[in-house]
Amino acid sequence: MTIRSAVLVASASLAALVSAVPAMAQTSEPFTGAYVDAVGGWDRHQADEAHKDGFVYGAQAGYDFASGKVRFGPEIEATGSTEKGCANTATATICSKAGRDFFVGGRVGYVVAPKALVYLTGGYTNARYTGSVIQNGVAFSNDDDHSGARIGAGVEYAVTKNLFVKTEYRYSNYSNGIARNQVLGGVGIRF
Repeated sequence: MTIRSAVLVASASLAALVSAVPAMAQTSEPFTGAYVDAVGGWDRHQADEAHKDGFVYGAQAGYDFASGKVRFGPEIEATGSTEKGCANTATATICSKAGRDFFVGGRVGYVVAPKALVYLTGGYTNARYTGSVIQNGVAFSNDDDHSGARIGAGVEYAVTKNLFVKTEYRYSNYSNGIARNQVLGGVGIRF
């Protein structure tokens, strides 16, 4: 899937979600309906047996349906990262920087207490990395998009009927041997 296709899928999913919200009133069931949240936390990128750490930040949107105590639904996300690093060779300085990451997927969870939901998440992810080389005073750079799959698990806690906090671990595996581990927290609103 190209980056343009990923953006179109994410945009169409968000448009469908936003247009469906007025038509679907939130039920009295906890952890149901449309939501948006802000996320942030630890971000580790691994490639070629080396790793770099940074801070991931971004936003997520989704919709949860109920079937008994089970919750399930689609979600989309856009994040950025502060991860970057450089290495010097005898003739050049080589740098890399993590950029934006788009995710389209879903989650399924189980209400374990009136205010607590445990869940699994998974789907398609596309990350951009920028590489640069400085040699003899001349800089070259290149943006490279990597597609992959993400899986994760988390816990969501309802502070009020509409306000929630969460913590989540996820692992992404991209093309060309690039992997990513993240531990993050979030705060969000249900509509």
